[in-house]
Amino acid sequence: MAPDAPKVIAVALSKELNGERRTHRHAAGQLYCLKQGLMTVNTPSGIFANPPRLVGWIPPWFEHAIVGPGRVLGWTVLIDEALAAPLPDRPVLLSCPDVLEPLAERLATLDPDCWSSERYHRLGQVFLDELYESTQQALTLPLPEEPRLRQIACLLMDDPSDARTGPELARWAGLSPRSLSRHWSIATGMSLSKYRQMSRLLKSLEALAAGKSVQQVAWQVGFDSVSSYISAFRAAFGSTPGKYFTVTADAADAVAADSPGHQ
Repeated sequence: MAPDAPKVIAVALSKELNGERRTHRHAAGQLYCLKQGLMTVNTPSGIFANPPRLVGWIPPWFEHAIVGPGRVLGWTVLIDEALAAPLPDRPVLLSCPDVLEPLAERLATLDPDCWSSERYHRLGQVFLDELYESTQQALTLPLPEEPRLRQIACLLMDDPSDARTGPELARWAGLSPRSLSRHWSIATGMSLSKYRQMSRLLKSLEALAAGKSVQQVAWQVGFDSVSSYISAFRAAFGSTPGKYFTVTADAADAVAADSPGHQ
Protein backbone atom coordinates (compact mmCIF):
# COMPACT_ATOMS: atom_id res chain seq x y z
CA MET A 1 0.00 0.00 0.00
CA ALA A 2 1.20 3.53 -0.79
CA PRO A 3 2.60 5.55 2.14
CA ASP A 4 -0.27 8.05 1.95
CA ALA A 5 -2.99 5.38 1.55
CA PRO A 6 -5.34 4.60 4.46
CA LYS A 7 -4.49 1.57 6.59
CA VAL A 8 -7.81 -0.06 5.62
CA ILE A 9 -9.16 0.02 2.05
CA ALA A 10 -12.49 -1.64 1.24
CA VAL A 11 -13.64 -2.35 -2.31
CA ALA A 12 -16.87 -3.86 -3.64
CA LEU A 13 -16.23 -7.17 -5.38
CA SER A 14 -18.17 -8.25 -8.46
CA LYS A 15 -16.33 -10.32 -11.04
CA GLU A 16 -16.15 -13.53 -13.01
CA LEU A 17 -13.59 -16.02 -11.78
CA ASN A 18 -12.13 -18.73 -14.00
CA GLY A 19 -9.98 -21.80 -13.60
CA GLU A 20 -6.64 -20.01 -14.05
CA ARG A 21 -4.30 -20.43 -11.11
CA ARG A 22 -2.09 -17.35 -11.24
CA THR A 23 -0.03 -17.29 -8.06
CA HIS A 24 0.70 -13.87 -6.64
CA ARG A 25 1.31 -12.02 -3.38
CA HIS A 26 1.03 -8.46 -2.07
CA ALA A 27 2.35 -6.33 0.78
CA ALA A 28 -1.07 -5.78 2.33
CA GLY A 29 -3.15 -8.41 4.06
CA GLN A 30 -6.40 -9.17 2.25
CA LEU A 31 -9.89 -10.21 3.33
CA TYR A 32 -12.68 -11.61 1.18
CA CYS A 33 -16.34 -11.98 2.10
CA LEU A 34 -18.86 -13.19 -0.47
CA LYS A 35 -22.60 -12.68 -0.69
CA GLN A 36 -22.87 -14.89 -3.74
CA GLY A 37 -20.69 -17.45 -5.46
CA LEU A 38 -17.63 -19.40 -4.38
CA MET A 39 -13.89 -18.90 -4.60
CA THR A 40 -11.11 -21.33 -3.79
CA VAL A 41 -7.84 -20.04 -2.36
CA ASN A 42 -4.82 -22.23 -3.11
CA THR A 43 -1.62 -21.67 -1.11
CA PRO A 44 1.62 -23.59 -0.55
CA SER A 45 0.43 -24.51 2.96
CA GLY A 46 -3.12 -25.56 2.15
CA ILE A 47 -6.41 -24.85 0.46
CA PHE A 48 -9.75 -23.45 1.51
CA ALA A 49 -13.02 -22.82 -0.28
CA ASN A 50 -14.35 -19.37 0.59
CA PRO A 51 -18.16 -19.69 0.61
CA PRO A 52 -20.63 -16.93 1.52
CA ARG A 53 -20.98 -15.92 5.19
CA LEU A 54 -17.32 -16.49 6.06
CA VAL A 55 -14.27 -14.24 5.72
CA GLY A 56 -11.19 -15.47 3.87
CA TRP A 57 -7.91 -14.07 5.23
CA ILE A 58 -4.62 -13.93 3.31
CA PRO A 59 -1.66 -12.51 5.29
CA PRO A 60 0.78 -10.00 3.76
CA TRP A 61 3.35 -11.47 1.34
CA PHE A 62 1.72 -14.92 1.35
CA GLU A 63 1.65 -16.59 -2.06
CA HIS A 64 -1.83 -17.60 -3.18
CA ALA A 65 -4.03 -18.16 -6.20
CA ILE A 66 -7.75 -17.33 -6.44
CA VAL A 67 -9.76 -19.82 -8.49
CA GLY A 68 -13.40 -19.84 -9.69
CA PRO A 69 -15.94 -21.10 -10.59
CA GLY A 70 -18.16 -18.37 -11.97
CA ARG A 71 -19.33 -15.02 -10.69
CA VAL A 72 -18.71 -13.77 -7.17
CA LEU A 73 -20.32 -10.84 -5.41
CA GLY A 74 -19.21 -9.33 -2.11
CA TRP A 75 -16.35 -7.22 -0.80
CA THR A 76 -12.61 -7.31 -0.28
CA VAL A 77 -10.52 -5.31 2.18
CA LEU A 78 -6.80 -4.54 2.12
CA ILE A 79 -5.12 -4.09 5.51
CA ASP A 80 -1.75 -2.48 6.10
CA GLU A 81 0.95 -4.99 7.04
CA ALA A 82 1.50 -3.34 10.44
CA LEU A 83 -2.14 -4.00 11.41
CA ALA A 84 -2.10 -7.68 10.44
CA ALA A 85 -0.13 -8.92 13.48
CA PRO A 86 -3.21 -9.90 15.59
CA LEU A 87 -4.53 -12.08 12.73
CA PRO A 88 -3.35 -15.60 11.79
CA ASP A 89 0.02 -15.83 10.01
CA ARG A 90 -1.37 -18.17 7.36
CA PRO A 91 -4.45 -18.12 5.09
CA VAL A 92 -7.58 -19.21 6.96
CA LEU A 93 -11.33 -18.77 7.09
CA LEU A 94 -12.69 -16.53 9.83
CA SER A 95 -16.15 -15.99 11.23
CA CYS A 96 -17.94 -12.85 10.08
CA PRO A 97 -19.28 -10.81 13.03
CA ASP A 98 -22.67 -9.26 12.27
CA VAL A 99 -21.39 -5.69 12.00
CA LEU A 100 -18.26 -6.49 10.00
CA GLU A 101 -20.02 -6.80 6.65
CA PRO A 102 -22.00 -3.54 6.82
CA LEU A 103 -18.85 -1.72 7.97
CA ALA A 104 -16.90 -3.04 4.98
CA GLU A 105 -19.72 -2.15 2.63
CA ARG A 106 -19.93 1.37 4.07
CA LEU A 107 -16.18 1.88 3.70
CA ALA A 108 -16.40 0.67 0.11
CA THR A 109 -18.98 3.34 -0.76
CA LEU A 110 -16.72 6.21 0.32
CA ASP A 111 -14.69 7.83 -2.46
CA PRO A 112 -10.87 8.00 -2.27
CA ASP A 113 -11.32 11.72 -1.57
CA CYS A 114 -12.66 10.68 1.85
CA TRP A 115 -9.78 8.37 2.74
CA SER A 116 -7.93 11.03 4.72
CA SER A 117 -11.01 12.11 6.70
CA GLU A 118 -11.54 11.47 10.39
CA ARG A 119 -14.78 9.68 9.58
CA TYR A 120 -13.05 7.16 7.34
CA HIS A 121 -10.37 6.59 9.96
CA ARG A 122 -12.97 5.96 12.68
CA LEU A 123 -14.92 3.51 10.52
CA GLY A 124 -11.70 1.70 9.66
CA GLN A 125 -10.75 1.40 13.31
CA VAL A 126 -14.16 -0.02 14.26
CA PHE A 127 -13.83 -2.49 11.39
CA LEU A 128 -10.46 -3.65 12.75
CA ASP A 129 -11.82 -3.92 16.29
CA GLU A 130 -14.55 -6.25 15.06
CA LEU A 131 -12.21 -8.18 12.79
CA TYR A 132 -9.83 -8.91 15.65
CA GLU A 133 -12.72 -10.63 17.47
CA SER A 134 -13.25 -13.10 14.60
CA THR A 135 -12.62 -16.76 15.29
CA GLN A 136 -10.90 -19.22 13.00
CA GLN A 137 -13.17 -21.71 11.24
CA ALA A 138 -12.28 -25.38 10.82
CA LEU A 139 -12.89 -25.40 7.07
CA THR A 140 -9.30 -25.24 5.89
CA LEU A 141 -7.36 -28.19 4.51
CA PRO A 142 -3.66 -27.89 5.41
CA LEU A 143 -1.04 -29.47 3.16
CA PRO A 144 1.56 -31.55 5.04
CA GLU A 145 5.20 -30.79 4.29
CA GLU A 146 6.32 -34.45 4.27
CA PRO A 147 6.20 -35.51 0.57
CA ARG A 148 4.34 -38.81 1.05
CA LEU A 149 1.75 -37.29 3.37
CA ARG A 150 1.38 -34.39 0.95
CA GLN A 151 0.81 -36.87 -1.89
CA ILE A 152 -2.12 -38.39 0.01
CA ALA A 153 -3.52 -34.96 0.87
CA CYS A 154 -3.42 -33.84 -2.78
CA LEU A 155 -5.17 -37.03 -3.83
CA LEU A 156 -7.98 -36.49 -1.33
CA MET A 157 -8.35 -32.86 -2.42
CA ASP A 158 -8.44 -33.67 -6.12
CA ASP A 159 -10.58 -36.80 -5.86
CA PRO A 160 -12.37 -36.96 -2.49
CA SER A 161 -14.56 -39.79 -3.77
CA ASP A 162 -11.51 -42.11 -3.69
CA ALA A 163 -12.66 -44.87 -1.33
CA ARG A 164 -9.30 -46.41 -0.45
CA THR A 165 -8.80 -47.07 3.25
CA GLY A 166 -6.05 -45.52 5.33
CA PRO A 167 -3.79 -48.61 5.05
CA GLU A 168 -4.37 -48.73 1.29
CA LEU A 169 -3.49 -45.04 0.90
CA ALA A 170 -0.40 -45.54 3.08
CA ARG A 171 0.88 -48.37 0.90
CA TRP A 172 0.07 -46.36 -2.26
CA ALA A 173 2.23 -43.48 -0.98
CA GLY A 174 5.05 -45.72 0.23
CA LEU A 175 4.27 -45.53 3.95
CA SER A 176 3.43 -48.14 6.52
CA PRO A 177 -0.13 -47.86 7.88
CA ARG A 178 1.31 -47.34 11.35
CA SER A 179 3.50 -44.47 10.15
CA LEU A 180 0.55 -42.80 8.42
CA SER A 181 -1.59 -43.11 11.53
CA ARG A 182 1.17 -41.71 13.72
CA HIS A 183 2.14 -38.70 11.60
CA TRP A 184 -1.04 -37.64 9.78
CA SER A 185 -2.88 -35.93 12.64
CA ILE A 186 0.31 -34.16 13.74
CA ALA A 187 0.82 -32.80 10.22
CA THR A 188 -2.77 -31.75 9.55
CA GLY A 189 -4.41 -31.27 12.95
CA MET A 190 -7.20 -33.73 12.15
CA SER A 191 -7.76 -37.43 11.54
CA LEU A 192 -7.59 -38.89 8.04
CA SER A 193 -11.35 -39.55 8.06
CA LYS A 194 -12.07 -35.95 9.10
CA TYR A 195 -9.74 -34.65 6.40
CA ARG A 196 -11.45 -36.82 3.80
CA GLN A 197 -14.90 -35.59 4.87
CA MET A 198 -13.80 -31.95 4.83
CA SER A 199 -12.32 -32.36 1.35
CA ARG A 200 -15.62 -33.87 0.20
CA LEU A 201 -17.62 -30.98 1.65
CA LEU A 202 -15.38 -28.32 0.14
CA LYS A 203 -15.41 -30.07 -3.24
CA SER A 204 -19.19 -30.32 -3.05
CA LEU A 205 -19.47 -26.53 -2.86
CA GLU A 206 -18.03 -26.25 -6.35
CA ALA A 207 -20.58 -28.69 -7.76
CA LEU A 208 -23.48 -26.99 -5.95
CA ALA A 209 -22.36 -23.60 -7.23
CA ALA A 210 -22.37 -25.06 -10.75
CA GLY A 211 -26.05 -25.98 -10.35
CA LYS A 212 -25.83 -29.74 -9.81
CA SER A 213 -28.51 -31.42 -7.69
CA VAL A 214 -27.87 -32.44 -4.09
CA GLN A 215 -28.20 -36.10 -5.07
CA GLN A 216 -25.67 -35.75 -7.89
CA VAL A 217 -23.21 -33.94 -5.64
CA ALA A 218 -23.49 -36.42 -2.76
CA TRP A 219 -22.53 -39.36 -4.96
CA GLN A 220 -19.96 -37.39 -6.95
CA VAL A 221 -17.86 -36.48 -3.91
CA GLY A 222 -18.11 -39.90 -2.30
CA PHE A 223 -20.73 -39.83 0.46
CA ASP A 224 -22.40 -43.16 1.22
CA SER A 225 -25.88 -41.62 1.10
CA VAL A 226 -27.63 -38.33 0.42
CA SER A 227 -28.79 -38.13 4.04
CA SER A 228 -25.25 -38.47 5.40
CA TYR A 229 -24.10 -35.72 3.03
CA ILE A 230 -26.91 -33.37 4.10
CA SER A 231 -26.17 -34.04 7.77
CA ALA A 232 -22.43 -33.38 7.39
CA PHE A 233 -23.08 -30.26 5.28
CA ARG A 234 -25.51 -28.80 7.82
CA ALA A 235 -23.03 -29.40 10.65
CA ALA A 236 -20.26 -27.61 8.75
CA PHE A 237 -22.15 -24.74 7.12
CA GLY A 238 -25.33 -24.29 9.17
CA SER A 239 -27.66 -24.91 6.25
CA THR A 240 -28.75 -27.75 4.00
CA PRO A 241 -26.91 -27.97 0.65
CA GLY A 242 -30.16 -27.46 -1.24
CA LYS A 243 -30.76 -24.08 0.40
CA TYR A 244 -27.21 -22.82 0.84
CA PHE A 245 -26.59 -20.95 -2.40
CA THR A 246 -30.28 -20.08 -2.82
CA VAL A 247 -30.27 -18.26 0.52
CA THR A 248 -27.07 -16.37 -0.25
CA ALA A 249 -28.26 -15.40 -3.72
CA ASP A 250 -31.55 -14.10 -2.29
CA ALA A 251 -29.61 -12.07 0.27
CA ALA A 252 -27.43 -10.58 -2.47
CA ASP A 253 -30.49 -9.64 -4.52
CA ALA A 254 -32.04 -7.97 -1.48
CA VAL A 255 -28.91 -5.89 -0.91
CA ALA A 256 -28.87 -4.85 -4.58
CA ALA A 257 -32.56 -3.85 -4.39
CA ASP A 258 -31.87 -1.66 -1.34
CA SER A 259 -28.84 0.06 -2.84
CA PRO A 260 -29.22 3.76 -3.82
CA GLY A 261 -28.54 3.04 -7.51
CA HIS A 262 -31.19 0.37 -7.89
CA GLN A 263 -34.03 1.31 -10.23
